[in-house]
Amino acid sequence: MFEEAKARLEGCVYTIFTPFGADEKIDYDALGGYIRHIYQTGGRVFYAMAYNSRYSQLSNEEILELNAFCIQTVKGLDRDNMIIVGDPIHGSTQQTKEFARHAKDQGADMVSLLVREKYFSHDQIISHYDEVGRDSQMAILVHEMPFLSGADGTQMHWPHSLFRALPKVPQIVALKEDAKDFETTCVALELEPRIRVVIAGRKSVFMNYRPHGAKAYLNGVSMVHAQIGAKFWKAFVENDQDTIDLILERIEAPFFDGVVAKYGWHRCNKALLEAAGFMSRRDRMPLQHLNDAQFEDIRAVYEEMKPGIAALLET
Repeated sequence: MFEEAKARLEGCVYTIFTPFGADEKIDYDALGGYIRHIYQTGGRVFYAMAYNSRYSQLSNEEILELNAFCIQTVKGLDRDNMIIVGDPIHGSTQQTKEFARHAKDQGADMVSLLVREKYFSHDQIISHYDEVGRDSQMAILVHEMPFLSGADGTQMHWPHSLFRALPKVPQIVALKEDAKDFETTCVALELEPRIRVVIAGRKSVFMNYRPHGAKAYLNGVSMVHAQIGAKFWKAFVENDQDTIDLILERIEAPFFDGVVAKYGWHRCNKALLEAAGFMSRRDRMPLQHLNDAQFEDIRAVYEEMKPGIAALLET
């Protein structure tokens, strides 16, 4: 039933970042312009999600509004584009059902569902997804990331047996693997081809999963130009090591080894998008954006990345 949607999840999946204006309201003009830029440079699979899309800073009403805008904008550019939207980071199963139904009604291709409640049992997690899937009949992407244990409150990776239970829910067709742990990601990849696994993290790490059948990843530096992601995927498939090295060494490494290592991914992604001219780095508290002095580091790194991007685009 959902094979077509799953098949579309191959190669680079492009994050939708949420910009804010000086009044801290969502800047829909900047957001629409950014989506159009990714489309015009080759992006066809778009993903609004819990953290990159700043759901943690939005009310439920704003998330619904944002999801609807993203769906309408992406599909307005091309009905064949794929759009995935998500549910709030915390909430009840009943609330998640409402968001899944809304996503379907608005025309999304898939809904990304994240469980941030404390983990107590497999049944707790599988029952949640099963109930939402049966209610909405929507293709589901499971947003997997470490749980907090209900027993002692410590952070824990998903039990391997929980991954292997996911195919019991027919509506689950994809998984965003966000543990950033080699063993956990390899277990997740055992779900292929029944469940498509989208791997988060930098491209240099993604390379480690080639022998394990990796077929999709979430964009990083490709946020500034979709061709970075498209050309990386083509080189990955064709084993074009020269192009891979160009991307990893001249475009990705300056960003991740420099400013991301210093300031963290979430503050740097919006700052890089400001340096590239797409949106303000502004965020709502308690997530604070980089100050002017810190932003100069981002601007300098973007200037360092630009010759590599230009060289890639000429290939």
